[in-house]
Amino acid sequence: MRPMTSVSPRLLASALAALLATACATTAPAEKAPAAPVASEPKTAPGPTAASAPSAPNARATLLFEDATKAADAQAKSGTRDDAALERRFEAVRQADPTFAEADYNLGVLAERQGKRDQAYAFYLSALQKKPSFKAAAEGLARLTRAQGDLTSAIAQWNDIARAFPDDAGSRAQLAELYRLSGDHDRALELARQALIRDPKNLDAYKTMLRSNLDRKQYAMAELVGVRALKISTTDPDLYLALGDVQLARGAMDKAAAQYQKALEANASFVPARLALAQLALRDEDFAAAEKQLSRAVADGGGSAEVHLDLGVAYRGLGQPDKALVEYDAAEKLQPKLAAIYLNRGIVLQRYKDAPEKSLELYKQYVALSGGESALPNDASVLALRREAEQLVAAKSQARAQEQQSKTLDEAQKLQQQRLKDAEERAAKGTPAKATAPGTQKPPPEKL
Repeated sequence: MRPMTSVSPRLLASALAALLATACATTAPAEKAPAAPVASEPKTAPGPTAASAPSAPNARATLLFEDATKAADAQAKSGTRDDAALERRFEAVRQADPTFAEADYNLGVLAERQGKRDQAYAFYLSALQKKPSFKAAAEGLARLTRAQGDLTSAIAQWNDIARAFPDDAGSRAQLAELYRLSGDHDRALELARQALIRDPKNLDAYKTMLRSNLDRKQYAMAELVGVRALKISTTDPDLYLALGDVQLARGAMDKAAAQYQKALEANASFVPARLALAQLALRDEDFAAAEKQLSRAVADGGGSAEVHLDLGVAYRGLGQPDKALVEYDAAEKLQPKLAAIYLNRGIVLQRYKDAPEKSLELYKQYVALSGGESALPNDASVLALRREAEQLVAAKSQARAQEQQSKTLDEAQKLQQQRLKDAEERAAKGTPAKATAPGTQKPPPEKL
């Protein structure tokens, strides 16, 4: 993906008086793409002067846009998704009117929810260039920048939005979370409070305050914030996940599991809660429970390299090494430099496949990817596993040598037995046991 830099404040200058229907305050988590394209009317936003306002789209483009948004609504209501069909519709809008910013934005939404971040970034940027007051497009750019891991640029972009929209709670909530992730908890809490002043029901602000207190080990305060947030919503899985993490930090595993289960009751497809439950199960060596949660997480789209790796560990614990190796292969395809893949694959080959020689090569890869042997603690498990594999290799070598020696001795004994048998057979037939070489025969005795 291209580097994502902060959107210039000048690009948003005309937005100070413009609040589009698609640019209202949002409480959606920054890392999540919009669930569906916007269905707002393609009208020029009120507020900017005639000189700065975008020109109205032509009639054909307007009709095509209305048709596309109706199709998006129909898909949302029916629970079906046909992104390709929607892309064709919104692309037709762009062709009918290249200045139609909403068409670019919706194409960006479709690309983002398919994981096509480069395309989404380009569409959002195009929409913002066509309509500088298009807040949702600016939010899309900031969201993708955060997803890329560039927190500094994401902070700059959300600050642009916050300055352009002084009454917006959502941008301040997003900034609060970014500052928390950056380790600046004072700034995070201040921005979360600013968001709540503007929108007392902003759940993102509450969740940032909860997690900021959790990060600082202020568990009682974190729980208090969570209780307040539950008065706003009892169906937000992220909130239950955060409360579960508080209990986990306190060492209350059963209470943590109960909160994670509530998250799944709120949303059965909420992958983070399943992964949290899977980690608890792996800790207790309840491999069957871990396998159940991890397999469902993969089915729900959470099949990261780490998830496939943990699923392989669960299968190994269940005594299913072949399935474990399949999961390690899947993890390697996704993230070839994930060191733990090679350690766990080596364990399976060593313990279940009688292949310690291959295990040693895998342990070597693990050590290299972990920063070298000097970076490992003295009690690193790979060191004990390597010694065990070396002993197995030596034992196998010795066994092969002994087997070869025994085979040679056995063959010599069989040869000797065959010679004795041949001698007995010749004796029985009156055949000399050993022929005398030509020219050395003894003369027959003289007759008397």
